[in-house]
Amino acid sequence: MLTVSCRDASRSGGYHIHGFVADPNLNGAQVFLVPLQNAVKSTIDSVVIRDQRFEFKGDTVRMADIRIERLRRIGTQNLLVVTEPGDIHVTIGRVSTGGGTPQNDSLQMWKEWLEADRAECAVLRQNGETARADSVHRAFRIRTVRLTENLSSGPLYDFLRQYYPAPR
Repeated sequence: MLTVSCRDASRSGGYHIHGFVADPNLNGAQVFLVPLQNAVKSTIDSVVIRDQRFEFKGDTVRMADIRIERLRRIGTQNLLVVTEPGDIHVTIGRVSTGGGTPQNDSLQMWKEWLEADRAECAVLRQNGETARADSVHRAFRIRTVRLTENLSSGPLYDFLRQYYPAPR
């Protein structure tokens, strides 16, 4: 006897990524969910984009990267996500965004800080204001460490701690 079960990932403790792709020309392309850690040993999930939409479901909590297939990803930005329980909403485009769960909301906020830091520091350095750029970047690092301390655990905590350890 074969039993088939359809379950709502968010109600059963799993994740459900609801994806939208800004470029309609990407219909028919593959989109991948690639684990950041142990990608060689882990399963890389993939689906085909239909009507500018895609979905991933699962129950493994980890950091992952959403990316369009190599030959069609020009003009799109990969997106880091945490595959934590709940409904995660992502948009893949020139600037990709995500949210809907606590760690993904924090990750999106941090990504916006990171992009603002990079842009501001680049302009300051081009204008010869290295000391001011260093100060802006220090402030970003402090905000990141505080965010990490507020998380206290989980994949995003581990990811940020790896790159932005707490000062000693």
